[in-house]
Amino acid sequence: MRDSIVERISSAGPSGIKKTDLKRVVGKGCDDIIQELLDKEEIIVDKKGSAYFVWTKKNYLTHLSQKDPKFKIVLNMINSINQTDTVNEHTNSQHGAQTTVLLQGYTDANVGFEKEFNQCLSESATSIGWAPFSQIRKKICESHNISRERFYSLASDLVETHREKYEVSTGGEEGLLLRGLVHGFVRNV
Repeated sequence: MRDSIVERISSAGPSGIKKTDLKRVVGKGCDDIIQELLDKEEIIVDKKGSAYFVWTKKNYLTHLSQKDPKFKIVLNMINSINQTDTVNEHTNSQHGAQTTVLLQGYTDANVGFEKEFNQCLSESATSIGWAPFSQIRKKICESHNISRERFYSLASDLVETHREKYEVSTGGEEGLLLRGLVHGFVRNV
């Protein structure tokens, strides 16, 4: 009986299922099983309008992200922080490691990347010196056949290592993720 209740709750999706409808289909023993599932935090019961609805955790989060704008903002902020943490962990692991070749044709990859980056930066810069990371990435990724993730890892290392040389600015469609914001523009200082 427990499995059929969980299956019905799960199949209701992000809309959830009315607790009364669940009781009608399953029977009187439903309350004890619902309470057991609540105690084990396998389901969520919440009031929607004048009725109580039941969701699985995953479906409830989907429901909230679709219906509650505040929750959606908080969820996006958390995801952004998680991405930043992942980038920082990756940057930290790469920062201390000595790599022999990161780009094709370079013997000292960091120096080679920096030279290539500076060249593309000067070619893509506007009259006030700003260049979109996306343009620099496209040039470097195409000419050296590296992935977008690899480019941003190298660019992040470069900008962090040489803060006195580079300034980044928020905005743009893509770029470095710093403090939860996309920094899509860069210039030489």
